[in-house]
Amino acid sequence: MFHFRSNRRRFLGMGIGAALTPSLISFLSSCSSGNSVKSGGWDGREIKFAHGAGLCNMPLFYSAEKQLFAKYGFKGTAALTPMPADVAVQLATGQVEMAVIPFTNAIAAYTQGASFQVVAGSGVEGLVIVAKPDIKSFADLKGKKVATFQADTLDVIVYDYLKKEGMSYEDVEMVYLGDSTELLNAYLAGQVDAVSHIEPYATKAKTQTNGNVLGNGVDIYGSGYPDCVLAVRNEIIENEPEMVKDVIRVFFEAQYEIENNFEEAAKTTIDKYYKTDMESLLASAQAQPPGVDVRDKRDFMYERAKSMKELNYINAELDDNFVNFSLLEEVISESPELWERVKVKVTA
Repeated sequence: MFHFRSNRRRFLGMGIGAALTPSLISFLSSCSSGNSVKSGGWDGREIKFAHGAGLCNMPLFYSAEKQLFAKYGFKGTAALTPMPADVAVQLATGQVEMAVIPFTNAIAAYTQGASFQVVAGSGVEGLVIVAKPDIKSFADLKGKKVATFQADTLDVIVYDYLKKEGMSYEDVEMVYLGDSTELLNAYLAGQVDAVSHIEPYATKAKTQTNGNVLGNGVDIYGSGYPDCVLAVRNEIIENEPEMVKDVIRVFFEAQYEIENNFEEAAKTTIDKYYKTDMESLLASAQAQPPGVDVRDKRDFMYERAKSMKELNYINAELDDNFVNFSLLEEVISESPELWERVKVKVTA
């Protein structure tokens, strides 16, 4: 039932790593080119977004359900994404043109030759490590099973916490699972001792087991650290920059509405996107808010790439082109009212 990885470092032998070898990227991109919308005349077109399952995806989910893209002349659709690792595969191979994706998954795909850039944020904070009631510190995790997604931000945060405490992955048994529900259920069923999860599932894990939150990232990363980001394929950035800017505008509009009426946002997205109860969803609202403007978090993402390299998830250095906030800067300059009214924002 559960996928126990005895060798935690063999990322290139599984899922995303196997799918994203350069030759396969080239092959799949050519096969999927017929599914991509050609540049020029994007009015009325549909943009499909790959995505994850956490609250950091809510700007996309809310925008799609409320049809916020329509005012800009196109339709935004949250495409079916079976597993978290599939988001990077769909984006890297051209099956979708944009994705809301944990930035670490984006790093793993990008360093293997994927053709996209991070253009904006989507959600901040919300990476939570919850443990059984008798586990009160990271030191207590020694020899215990910790479940999460591999190469995800949820994986890297465990590594960073353990490193801070003078520990390593050799001190725990990492268990890598496939989706948010499976991850939560493994912890609730007592199959693992701790779970590194996103909201709203982390809140449910804590409340249902009276568990302890060992960390939520703020103490080691600082407030407002990014989780999911908006990534766009290079050909879309180059050929249709105005459309990309309009997507960023929609995300700003969604952020504003979510911040000001989270209950409505929850009602709009629960069941279809969030497989949890309303109480848990509402309780997790503040833990992982939307955040489109993450311009000052570029260096933070690059620092996490160092952790990924230490884990052998990536072999190459992350170049300067991974992040491109130029279109985000233009949106803020051209439509300052969108930026001024949202709560989560930075001054770059």
